[in-house]
Amino acid sequence: MVTDQKISELDYCYVSWELLQELEKNAFSRNECIRAFKKESNDRQSLITSVVALILPMTLLGSIVFSNRAASLMYGSTGTTENIWTRVVGLLMLSAFLFLIVYMLSKELSKYKVFWPIKKLINQDLEANLRLEVEVIDRKASKIVNDSILMNSKIPDKFLSSEFLMVIIKYMESGQASFIKEAVYALQLDLKNTGYYANIFPKETLLQLEKKYLLDPNKNLTKKIELAEKNE
Repeated sequence: MVTDQKISELDYCYVSWELLQELEKNAFSRNECIRAFKKESNDRQSLITSVVALILPMTLLGSIVFSNRAASLMYGSTGTTENIWTRVVGLLMLSAFLFLIVYMLSKELSKYKVFWPIKKLINQDLEANLRLEVEVIDRKASKIVNDSILMNSKIPDKFLSSEFLMVIIKYMESGQASFIKEAVYALQLDLKNTGYYANIFPKETLLQLEKKYLLDPNKNLTKKIELAEKNE
């Protein structure tokens, strides 16, 4: 027969699990915002780089077309149209080659830290919008992390993940444990003696990571953005 205390502790585990699930969804939303920011940022930088890369070939084409020697370059010394398309295609290929060289060089140079202030200036409005979106997400994360169930948890911090909560719940629902302490003890024995669940044992749980992040969310968001820059 199931006791009231078992029901109470089982419900406690389910509430903890639901809170951790919400925290996971919240962290995923933050990462998605950063990913969307990087995509918009990259698209904008690619557009600007393309415009910059067009300057040299367009200048070359313009100088040829509007120069006094344009006719001789197009028609050759004979003054006929016999090879005009070959010359036009050659000129266009040269322009495309110059465009690619400048574009690729600009993309490579933009990876260096010395150019980050320029990139930051270009993406200033995008980053401002990102910070507003993440601020809302961080408030929700703070509310979850500071919930009394997680703040004064009956479950050790290292087991406060949605995966381990489900294991603890399984022990209690199957009758292997009547209380949380018994379920945690059974889990520790399994980890020590059989290696079960070792594959889901993290160095730091999401809850621990979120607590660290929320100590200084603005600074830590900047670090996440910079990390995304390095991993392009």
